Amino acid sequence: MIYPKNIIEFVKNDPALKERFNDVAAITSLNAMSSPQLHEDFFFEDYMLNEGHTQSRAIRKYLHFIASTYSIFNEIFQYFPKENLNSTHKDDVSAIGTAPFELIYHAMYLYCLDSWGVEGDVIECGTYKGFSACCLSWVCDYLGRRLIVADSFEGLPANSTDPYYKKGDFCGQIDEVRANIKDFGKIEQVDFLKGFYNTSLHGFDRPLCMLWMDVDLYESTMDILTNLLPHLATDGVIISHELFADRDFTDNGLLKDTIGPSKAMSVFFAEQGITYQAMPLENGSGLVVPCKADEKILMSCDHVRFVRDRCRHSDAVFTQQERDIGHWQHEVEKLMEIYRSTVDFKIKQAVKNILAKLGLYGCD
Repeated sequence: MIYPKNIIEFVKNDPALKERFNDVAAITSLNAMSSPQLHEDFFFEDYMLNEGHTQSRAIRKYLHFIASTYSIFNEIFQYFPKENLNSTHKDDVSAIGTAPFELIYHAMYLYCLDSWGVEGDVIECGTYKGFSACCLSWVCDYLGRRLIVADSFEGLPANSTDPYYKKGDFCGQIDEVRANIKDFGKIEQVDFLKGFYNTSLHGFDRPLCMLWMDVDLYESTMDILTNLLPHLATDGVIISHELFADRDFTDNGLLKDTIGPSKAMSVFFAEQGITYQAMPLENGSGLVVPCKADEKILMSCDHVRFVRDRCRHSDAVFTQQERDIGHWQHEVEKLMEIYRSTVDFKIKQAVKNILAKLGLYGCD
């Protein structure tokens, strides 16, 4: 599992924790290791959630980030426009193409990238109506990074590789996207890059820490990789939609030459001699990490789901705790009012006042 660097250092610097969580203490890189100690248990996650946050500021801050970010994502999802009134494709009837539980991977990864000192902006290629951009703009605002939203804002281009998609599908006009991000995101963190990728990305020269693609097509993916991959930082990562666990991944962590983004990345990396590892995430998203040939990805979807869902559950728990505390305080006040009205209380107050005037009792 990936963890913020300061949490790993906290474990390493505590002899008891180092012995207890030796697999976490053994992590020396952000993304991948040659001999990762992959574990299926959630012992360290349980520790962070139950006692670690009381012992470590780094853990406390990280869990707060996950819980608050996931809550924001779900709030955006609740109020974001749901219907695409200009639908041209059966899959673009909904105005939302991704989900909060999917985008928390991006958020957690960006937090970890930041903790390991990986520099660069975040670029989203393919924003549709801007839902994921709204969510990620909050993360970028928190971390002090720029979010570049790159899209034709005219829908998909024509293509010759996948008849399932037609020109103009999944169109979100720039004024519409800008308004959505202004309403639900952090528009001040966002830069817009308009145009089809075969021209708009020419001359791009900004460093990137994360390349997030939701472009559907082989041609668009090839244009993106050709122009943007040279600017991806060491330890930077690629996350792409349209990568399906049962279709696009081999057993040894590579992408199959199937269709769309999977085919494009498989072909591009082979032609460029780039070694990498890939793994499915959730909801048709996949993680691609450029790394050495013998390395394996440290990310674990099971561990992300465990922490994410426990943090989400804690929202309800904390809300109930607040209600319980409020109820308790109210009941105490009621009891105190009853007590203050008793003869016994009034006599004690009168005695205190007399003693205070004689200098024998201190009153506030």
